[in-house]
Amino acid sequence: MDNQKFGRFIRDLRKKANMTQKELGEKLNVTDKAVSKWERGLGFPDITIINLLAETFGITASEVLNAEIGKKDTVDVEKAVQEAVEKVTKEKEKKENKKRKLIKIVKIVSIIIFLLMLLLQLGYICIMKPNGYEYINDLIFYIVNELIMITGAVFLILQLKKLKTIKIVTVIIAVVLSIINLAFMINNGMNIRTILSFSNDFSNELVIKQNKENGETRLYKYAKLILFAKPDELFEYSVSEDIKHQWLTNDICNITYTDKDDNLRNYVATYGSRKGADSYYYLFNALLGRWQTQADSVSNIKLTVDSKGIKVTRDDTAEQFEFSDCKQYGVTALVLFKADIPKYVIALNDDCEIDEETSYIKEGGTITFCDISMKKTIKETLYCTVYKGENLSVYNGITVEANKYKIDNGILYFSYDGENAIEVPGDFSNDKSDYSDHNYIISEEKTVFFYTENGRKYIVYSDDKGDTWNTVKLATNGTIQAIQFLNKDVGFILQFEDYALGGVTFGHIDKTTDGGKTWTTINNGIGSVNEGTFRSGSQLLFVNENIAFVTMPYASGDDSELYYSEDGGINFTKITLSDEKIYDYYYLPTIDGGKLYLEVGQGNDGDYNGGDSKKYYSEDKGKTWNENLSKWQNCKFNVR
Repeated sequence: MDNQKFGRFIRDLRKKANMTQKELGEKLNVTDKAVSKWERGLGFPDITIINLLAETFGITASEVLNAEIGKKDTVDVEKAVQEAVEKVTKEKEKKENKKRKLIKIVKIVSIIIFLLMLLLQLGYICIMKPNGYEYINDLIFYIVNELIMITGAVFLILQLKKLKTIKIVTVIIAVVLSIINLAFMINNGMNIRTILSFSNDFSNELVIKQNKENGETRLYKYAKLILFAKPDELFEYSVSEDIKHQWLTNDICNITYTDKDDNLRNYVATYGSRKGADSYYYLFNALLGRWQTQADSVSNIKLTVDSKGIKVTRDDTAEQFEFSDCKQYGVTALVLFKADIPKYVIALNDDCEIDEETSYIKEGGTITFCDISMKKTIKETLYCTVYKGENLSVYNGITVEANKYKIDNGILYFSYDGENAIEVPGDFSNDKSDYSDHNYIISEEKTVFFYTENGRKYIVYSDDKGDTWNTVKLATNGTIQAIQFLNKDVGFILQFEDYALGGVTFGHIDKTTDGGKTWTTINNGIGSVNEGTFRSGSQLLFVNENIAFVTMPYASGDDSELYYSEDGGINFTKITLSDEKIYDYYYLPTIDGGKLYLEVGQGNDGDYNGGDSKKYYSEDKGKTWNENLSKWQNCKFNVR
């Protein structure tokens, strides 16, 4: 068709009908611009408009198509146009149906996403956050907000078809809120750096959040539903830039970074204790022995763990690390330091099982050894070649008499048999002069020592002949005068806190019923001066959980006092067996054959009758005493 001819034809018909382009357009449901294009020969109307155009001007469709009045075709043009119109109409209806289905799907999807995101955000705000949990990435909070606003706005716009004003208002509100939310999100992304990593088997999740401005960095653990984690520990040092992390096992991740002074720093994230590992405290006990790489390994690394510490040998170079140079993380990892700079990390592998009875690593277990560096490092697997139990003498070379102890370079060794020296965990460099016959125990049933570290008192004990040890920090920090255990569970401590004039001390008696794990004060002191006092050199004896004795010598050593308790050491009564002032120094009773024996001497000022003493015995656990020399024939006195 000649568009120019058609345009002139339509223009003439319009002018003849005294219509403007706008009026014609309104009749045809098109714009005046469309009519203008037709008349200028720049376009042709849609086939669906032909019949409507013909009706408007009172002519036939054939005349419209030929752009000529009176022109008729041999073909039934009206019918053809009608068919074309019907076809186009069906196509439009089909497109409209698809559009309506699409809109319906979009509405359903948007409302589902809206509700899910809303529930997620409410769950975080109302449940997770009050319980200390955060999103693993702070940006998730803002992304969820964005999804809530977008999906909510889309649903309202599609739902409110005819309410244009409300639609416009909805769009404006959504856009404003979205911009504000995006601004907060961008600000957070610029200030907070997040590291997210999963172990190889996806059993554990590592989350680290770093404040880029001040370098404050925190580790997050205890992941819930993948999206949430709880702040666990703040890094000791501010992080300068990059953070390197490396999974050593599925439950141990080594984290390396540099601080503000460009010093290398390290942290080890551990997840759980694995198969009863809570039964041991020190990794050194478990690692005692010799470890090395296999023959086909790229590196030749050997570890020797003994009483002196940990020796690392690489090829022909050896480094010695004392226990004070090591830091334990959880119960599965150990970091070795040189001059406060981390050098190596040791981790127990998944196959490294601890024997709960001995606290040794079972045969076949392996460990991972790795350099600590910001550069790429290689994990090395080490195998044990010599276990602790095979030859203990290899590790210390210390000789100690049977049932005695020896302190060497701050390390305490003792022996049950005089052949094998056993090391006690702890720093004993400050306590050598504090031990007496009363304040430590060496026996196969119960072995107990104490030590002082950083001004705090610690009790360390073993119930299995030195195979495993438990260390307990005491609530108070006084001088331990006496330690006694009736059995593995029940024990007592006499502890002095402070001293006054005249040899008077302020102290207390503590009791444990769980082997030494926890202690409770049962008596805050007895004495002849005032309540809450003992005397220097006081000693303690429990016959059983009810019967107890305390002897308290005077500072001069001329005399002493003896006290008796029937209620487990809560209340004491003074014992006086002789009115003679000559015999006024009461020693602590001794037990022999189920009977109690007591010696009362003359003290430092006694020279009567060659400085002899009176001797008593009791068959009712101290309620009554009888003087009878014959009863002492086979008794060894506990004379001080």
